[in-house]
Amino acid sequence: MNLWFLLVPLLLSQPTPPAPPAPPPAPPAPPQTAAPAAPPAMSPSPAMSPSPRTADGQDVDGSWAQGRQLLLTFDDGPDWENTPVLLDYLDDYGVKAVFFVNGRRFTGTLPQTQKSRAVLEELHRRGHVVGNHTQTHPMMAQTPPDVQRKEIERTHAAIKRVLGFDAWLYRPPFGGMTGVSRAVLREMKYTVVMWNVDSNDPFERHANVSFRNVMRDLAIYGRGVALFHDTNSWSTEAVPRIIRAVWLENCHRTARGEPVVEFSNEIEAFWQPRSGKAPEPSLARLQEAARRRARMSAWCDGIRKGAGSP
Repeated sequence: MNLWFLLVPLLLSQPTPPAPPAPPPAPPAPPQTAAPAAPPAMSPSPAMSPSPRTADGQDVDGSWAQGRQLLLTFDDGPDWENTPVLLDYLDDYGVKAVFFVNGRRFTGTLPQTQKSRAVLEELHRRGHVVGNHTQTHPMMAQTPPDVQRKEIERTHAAIKRVLGFDAWLYRPPFGGMTGVSRAVLREMKYTVVMWNVDSNDPFERHANVSFRNVMRDLAIYGRGVALFHDTNSWSTEAVPRIIRAVWLENCHRTARGEPVVEFSNEIEAFWQPRSGKAPEPSLARLQEAARRRARMSAWCDGIRKGAGSP
């Protein structure tokens, strides 16, 4: 029996899982890798660091996810007001995400762009992944070929200038692709990331609706890539509720001995392999998944025991 919507009345009353303990001091990571690791239970996956590129030149779609994997993605930021709140929510639950950024948000000398640039640096420092979402978010089909190239290249250069590495994930504005943009992306070895779980947050502007839309799609597909926009306050407020709902359902799945839905940040778990067969997961990936499941099992045990802070 599907329990997604039966759990909604419980969400606001459920305790928030504890934030992971602070990790021990470590030497700073080199620019081309992910930000310093989170606590061992939720450390970023090597597959999501800027190098090596797991699936360059290929497409990613949520319907190709291996197992019950769920990847949270956020478009159109960084936003100096909303994104920091979202980062704190994600930290509370130990969830890592992918942020597809618009170059215009963090380039230039205006106070707002300088603040957003600092937010971009911070989200990278916290272990999230940064992808290219063009400079100004144009409708590519209505954009001259030379401008399409500039849209991609300008944000690529801006990300490298601020964060020190070449972005390799791309989300097309409005989900629209052209032959020109595909050629540019192949040339630059970008992996295109689409979605199958949609909050529809640009059009239905309420946290309850974003929550309902994501839970509905997740109930249908059971896995995938979820689309949000971190420029929207209602999207930000929906995220912790969604994570809590997934975890609560996972408590029931665990009790029944069923596979749980995992918040993954591993692109290799979502891309369609050229050979038609998914690669075997690495030992590190299996160990990371085991740590995530153990942390959530402890949270579920706390819920069953009525603990305020499981």
